[in-house]
Amino acid sequence: MAVSEMLSKRVKMTTVSVHDKFTEILASFGDLEESVNAAVQHYAIDQITTKINELRRKDDEYEKKYGLEYSIFAKRTAEDEDFVKHVEANISKTWEVDLADWEFCHRGMEDWTKKLQDILLK
Repeated sequence: MAVSEMLSKRVKMTTVSVHDKFTEILASFGDLEESVNAAVQHYAIDQITTKINELRRKDDEYEKKYGLEYSIFAKRTAEDEDFVKHVEANISKTWEVDLADWEFCHRGMEDWTKKLQDILLK
């Protein structure tokens, strides 16, 4: 392996303080560093899953409100003036604000899912 490949694969390490009561418990399960990394991994998975679920809930609310999936709604509002008039008249005059938030939710779910996959596949 070339030096540049080794440097690009180097893992950045951060030092944190762990309360003695936790280090004692985690050390009893074996290598302390491995135990701490496993605990952090489980915590990260839990937090990411919670975030994805929150974003999915909001995505579902917008989908229900507008009766379409995000990608279809975004495409139709960008291309179909009659559809936009219908939305403004019958659903929401602030659809553009909703669309921006909906995009944030939709993209956020994709980004967090990728991060979760990275954790689970390594």
